[in-house]
Amino acid sequence: MARRLAASRTTLTAALAGLMLCGPAAAATFTPPQSCTPFMSVQMRGCLVAHYFTCAGDAPGDQWDTLYDADGPFFSAKVDAEFQWIESWEFSPPQRTVLEEPSRDAASFSGLLSTGEDTYDFSTLSEDGYRRSYVGVDRLTGERQTIDGIELEVTEFEIEEKTETGEVVARRWGNQYVHRDWRLFFSGRETFENPDGRLPTDNTPVSFIFPGEPGYLSTVPLFDCDELMSQAAPAQEVDHG
Repeated sequence: MARRLAASRTTLTAALAGLMLCGPAAAATFTPPQSCTPFMSVQMRGCLVAHYFTCAGDAPGDQWDTLYDADGPFFSAKVDAEFQWIESWEFSPPQRTVLEEPSRDAASFSGLLSTGEDTYDFSTLSEDGYRRSYVGVDRLTGERQTIDGIELEVTEFEIEEKTETGEVVARRWGNQYVHRDWRLFFSGRETFENPDGRLPTDNTPVSFIFPGEPGYLSTVPLFDCDELMSQAAPAQEVDHG
């Protein structure tokens, strides 16, 4: 699915703000914010690598991830035990966005696993006052796929992004993966559509890397980077079909 702040969040907030100042010249090893502990790195298609971590003072089951592309870190998000989106940071320009609670229909990882389907309807608010609503559904397809020795269940999803007046400004649909025990979603093949056109992406996991293994916490994405660079020159076109 798409992704309560207490006083204990202050240290993490400052640390994440510091991470936002990093760029391509940053060290090639991910360092989590103070009082946070990393536990997994995931190399993905689409020239992305993600680092997952937990932080002292968070609620039980809360998890963070930070995404890197070829230019450095660009996004970090926190989810709770139900994989309900709680807050996120965009790094350039710096922007924090939080969940408006209570949600009209909160995401439920438990519900998805028990019934095979979960709907959600929630709103977010950015620091600049930018409010958006997200309405969508996740469904288990019944398929399973093993990637790098890890068995995942395949989902299909669709989600709409709306303004405060109810206007749909973007849609996404496609497939993702879930791991029951980790209570995590992972990206797959999907399509993004807005008034400018339609763009397919593939950010399927390729390798899961754990402490002590080669490549753990590396900030250098490994897959499809040359391909994306060639597509970007001289200009990347959006399919309007």
